[in-house]
Amino acid sequence: MRQSISRFAVCVALVLTAACAGKTPLQVDGLATTGKQYTTTLKKVNSFALDHTLEFTADLLPNLPRDHATLLVHTQAMQQRAALLQTTSEYFDTQALYFAELSALAKGDTSTGTTRALRKLVEALNKAPDVGGIPRVSKEAVAGLAGHVASWKHSAQVREELQRSAEPVAHALLLNQHILQEQIQWITQREELARQVEYREKVLKPFVEDKKLGETWKNAWMKHTKQVPTIELLEQAKAASIDMQQAWVNVLRGEGSFEHLQGVFDQLNSNIQTANKREPNTHDPK
Repeated sequence: MRQSISRFAVCVALVLTAACAGKTPLQVDGLATTGKQYTTTLKKVNSFALDHTLEFTADLLPNLPRDHATLLVHTQAMQQRAALLQTTSEYFDTQALYFAELSALAKGDTSTGTTRALRKLVEALNKAPDVGGIPRVSKEAVAGLAGHVASWKHSAQVREELQRSAEPVAHALLLNQHILQEQIQWITQREELARQVEYREKVLKPFVEDKKLGETWKNAWMKHTKQVPTIELLEQAKAASIDMQQAWVNVLRGEGSFEHLQGVFDQLNSNIQTANKREPNTHDPK
């Protein structure tokens, strides 16, 4: 009888050892890879939106009153916008570091350096930047997420870290969504004004003045008719950001796969690259 119990204990020990040596759900899901993709994509979206807004404003300025006040107002507005996006870019970097450190912990790095870094990063995420013009996200909106951490799915160290960081990370992801929404609203207003001026000068005036309408007019009319790619890309990024929030809940539960989301970020990055290549040809130098 004792021999049977002894054999059983050895078998249990072997099973537990194998389980500990195997991949954790966080590793399987590719958390670090997806987190890096996510934050890198948001930074590219930030840069894309700023570059295009600068271009819209530069196109618009020659058609506004040519005085110092006009130039000063628009220049200061764009400088403030650039500063705001730099702040959010640094916030995205903090999130990327968090995902990388959490991945290290999930792989078994329980060193003091890793745990200390995670604590500092969570503190930084808990103190979300006060970005003007963007609504602050109420912490109550993500309260209770620590209860989603599945004890039987994670090691003790990972479980402890997830319980501590569940709500700060969710809060940061939700704020990212609001940042993107505010960008959509901000750039839509300015882009619409620039498009109205461009339509008046390049489409309407040549048409009603009965000038010979060649390729220049045709391209201007087609461009005005098409959906604006800037807003479309921002909407895609916002949808991906919402998906990332659900992915975080899945991480807490030790469930789900990141493959689909990684594909979404790959496609979004490809779309940004394509739009950047296409943009120089959309403005007629004449």
